[in-house]
Amino acid sequence: MTEVQMLVIAGAFIVAGIAKGAIGIGLPPIAIGLMTLALPLGDALAIMTIPTLMTNVFQAFYGGHFVALMRRFGAMAVASAVGVIGVAVTLDKLGAPGMTGWLGLLLVLYASLALFAWRPIMPRAGEWWANPLIGLASGAVAGITGMAAVPFLPYMQSLQISRNELVQGLGIIFLFIMGALLAALVHQNIFNTANMIGGAAALAPTFLGVWIGQKLRHAASPETFRKIFLAGMLALGLHMALGLL
Repeated sequence: MTEVQMLVIAGAFIVAGIAKGAIGIGLPPIAIGLMTLALPLGDALAIMTIPTLMTNVFQAFYGGHFVALMRRFGAMAVASAVGVIGVAVTLDKLGAPGMTGWLGLLLVLYASLALFAWRPIMPRAGEWWANPLIGLASGAVAGITGMAAVPFLPYMQSLQISRNELVQGLGIIFLFIMGALLAALVHQNIFNTANMIGGAAALAPTFLGVWIGQKLRHAASPETFRKIFLAGMLALGLHMALGLL
């Protein structure tokens, strides 16, 4: 790996870590998009896995609400892992990547409506049946596309939940989904020693970015955070939708 490639990887994970720390999403697409400026896509995907998994471990446990959030979203988390594994066993591969673009369009539509006109709210009383269904659907979509975003990101944004609990709750769901995706990728022999070393080396710049992003999140008001979160979802959707061009 050249010095230029190492600098690109470090910069990619600092930027992606800032997004992760600030709004709880965006690490994989931002890191992969920037790394592919200097690396093949396959290497970028493999390097991304370890920092993504470790930041989700941190995000899931940081904040002081882990037990309460596991009670609230545990069924969704387990169902999401079941969805990923079910698709992985059925297809024996990460499905059809071309679907990612269409999922991106859905995120763009949702985020645009929520930013400018529509603010959906999911009643707390309905979560007991909606959570496992959303989890199972989200896991299945992640197993098909390799991207964890739909439908659980719009669903989580519609809940009556504080910004810090939202970010920690996202970390819990991402942790289960990424753990299941990692198991599927290991089963498919995606990793090699160089990529695993690269992923481990990317941890330091990633957590530096997460620390910066957390400072930005705590400085924002709840309504400002909501708008930033939706703007991040919009940007994520646009990035995913580029695959349709």
